[in-house]
Amino acid sequence: MKEDELYILQLLLQYPEDGLRAAIDRYGKTVHWIVRNILGRDAEVEECVSEIFVRLWQSAARFDENRGVSLASWLYGIARHTALDYRRKTQHQANHLPIEELDLQLDLNLDDMLAREQNASVLRHVVDGLPPPDREIFVYRYFLELSTKEIAARLNLSVKQVENKLYRGRQKLRRQLIEKGVVR
Repeated sequence: MKEDELYILQLLLQYPEDGLRAAIDRYGKTVHWIVRNILGRDAEVEECVSEIFVRLWQSAARFDENRGVSLASWLYGIARHTALDYRRKTQHQANHLPIEELDLQLDLNLDDMLAREQNASVLRHVVDGLPPPDREIFVYRYFLELSTKEIAARLNLSVKQVENKLYRGRQKLRRQLIEKGVVR
């Protein structure tokens, strides 16, 4: 764990007010960006960001640096899940497709939390290795849960191009996960 992350974690545990202030200074802009991209509505963004940092403080004692996840990644996961929860609460009609094992037709070991975290880490690494714009398309679709139409507009591509890149990307992703031994 990086020294600054360890320092923030210790502050959260011993001096929560100072820890929250340090966490917001260090990670606030990125958390705000994640929430804004998921929610897109200013009124809910600030409320959601506040809840994210409260959740960080409440769960700081459960953070385990030995799992190979940085404090930043852990916080960004909290941000993503919290923002998606906010969006689900406000949307009556959901037509989003989270990236799940079924989308890739994978047989993952999901029996214990450690296996899930390791699989997610490998998945993130493989997605990070995709070339642009494939990487951006995957992030927009499966992390921010944008529609193919929204992605096409953001990347100046046709909807068909986005769909084709998602299809080919899932195939490539599946092959790489098999090669890395994450799936059978």
